Amino acid sequence: MSASRGTFVAARASAAAGGAGSDADPWKALGVPQGADADAIKKALDRKKLLYKSEPEKLAAMETAYESIVQASLQARLRGDVSSVDSRVLKADTVPLFGPWAPIPSEAPLKDKKVNVAISVAAFFVTLFTPGQIRTLQPIIYATIFHVFRMFMKLVDVDPGPSANIDKDAAVRHNNKRFFRSFALVIGTFAVTLGLTYYVPNIIFEMFKVKVPVWYLLNQEVFVTGVVATALAYLTCFYR
Repeated sequence: MSASRGTFVAARASAAAGGAGSDADPWKALGVPQGADADAIKKALDRKKLLYKSEPEKLAAMETAYESIVQASLQARLRGDVSSVDSRVLKADTVPLFGPWAPIPSEAPLKDKKVNVAISVAAFFVTLFTPGQIRTLQPIIYATIFHVFRMFMKLVDVDPGPSANIDKDAAVRHNNKRFFRSFALVIGTFAVTLGLTYYVPNIIFEMFKVKVPVWYLLNQEVFVTGVVATALAYLTCFYR
């Protein structure tokens, strides 16, 4: 199925779902150029969710537009025409390495990026300006806690979930899932980067009796904080 044919099918599906005027074209509804890849389409949907989070009707229209584009690509796949199907759609039925807990690309708005980066930068400079003899990893630990909160707020925005007014129990369960996902993603990133930059090198130094320069010992916390802070900021800015 050609790209134009895929657009026609997607537009017809959107119109059948209740679209009208320019909204009948799912590409225009999401504000992405025709034929954009899956990453661009998903990012556009996330931005629309943030924009229309207090307008259920418009939010539903954006989700319908997104689904119609995905369905058009899936129909092309089923017909055997894979030339115009995005690679992520081709692999839609494969199981991710980490299952549903794998990080999902989701770019945050610019104002949120600034806050996320500011948290990490603050942790780095607090560590940098602390005298070498008394430096600790406490600043990045506190920053990690803030990043858990930032990730949770991001999930609240892009994944509203059931309305508490309609189904309170479902809303509570969804909120708990958001919290545990935020905690798992941020703490997991913190643990991996801390292990690779702090504990693993120290174990290697001890095992092989490596002579470590004094300047490195005095600045190891600065280096570790910089790497961990960068990883956390990148996670909260571009993933969910």
